[in-house]
Amino acid sequence: MDLVAPLWRAGPEELAGRHGVVLGADRPLGTWLRAHPDTDTHLDVLHPAGDVYKTDEVIDEARIRLDLVERVAVAAIPGGRFRITAYHPAGGSHTFSTDRVLTNIGSKPAALDGLVFAADGCCPPELQHPRVLVAGDLKGARMQRIAVAMGDGSRSSLLPYYEARALPPG
Repeated sequence: MDLVAPLWRAGPEELAGRHGVVLGADRPLGTWLRAHPDTDTHLDVLHPAGDVYKTDEVIDEARIRLDLVERVAVAAIPGGRFRITAYHPAGGSHTFSTDRVLTNIGSKPAALDGLVFAADGCCPPELQHPRVLVAGDLKGARMQRIAVAMGDGSRSSLLPYYEARALPPG
């Protein structure tokens, strides 16, 4: 097992009756909580301002506490525990220990050379060459959903067909 494993790999038995820390409020948090509605656990979710919009679906979840942070330092300490120092945007910090830390920080898309990147690492379609079709996770941080990627991929494969036949897209 990883020292700090991703949340989506944690089974309910690993967290039952425990207090853990989740680094980041990416969307798998809500998925994990819905998939394990009866798990008796409490999770402190330390997340940056960029994740605030993702917390809407879990804001009322009693098993979590959301904590807006600027950065976090994690150190392994004796006894299989971790020391967490959370630094807050308004200044100040607090330090505590826990026996379980999980990551939930999403991912930055990997794109091909030649694409135009935004500050978040994504490639907004409107900034690309007209013949470049950007799909799924590459489009933007708020488009990180499998259904969006599948739909965009299908659209990307059909557009050249329509253009070659001078047909309007569907």
